[in-house]
Amino acid sequence: MNYKMTTGKYPEKPKNTENEYFGIGWSVKKETEKYYFQFISGTIQGDQKSVEITEDDYLMARAEKISFDELCVKYNVH
Repeated sequence: MNYKMTTGKYPEKPKNTENEYFGIGWSVKKETEKYYFQFISGTIQGDQKSVEITEDDYLMARAEKISFDELCVKYNVH
């Protein structure tokens, strides 16, 4: 997940690709035969977290049928 930072502006949302779909501050990604939910944590330094998810959840996120909050609850991430 690569966001372009500009002083005084919010980062621009990256463009979706064949293997990665971007939300605001999060993405779902296919790597080989595995799928990942990636997001910026709420810690002080804002670490990037990555959690393996199912193919169904990856496809649902791409189709905007599951939200960031729903993925967080389902995979017990904070």
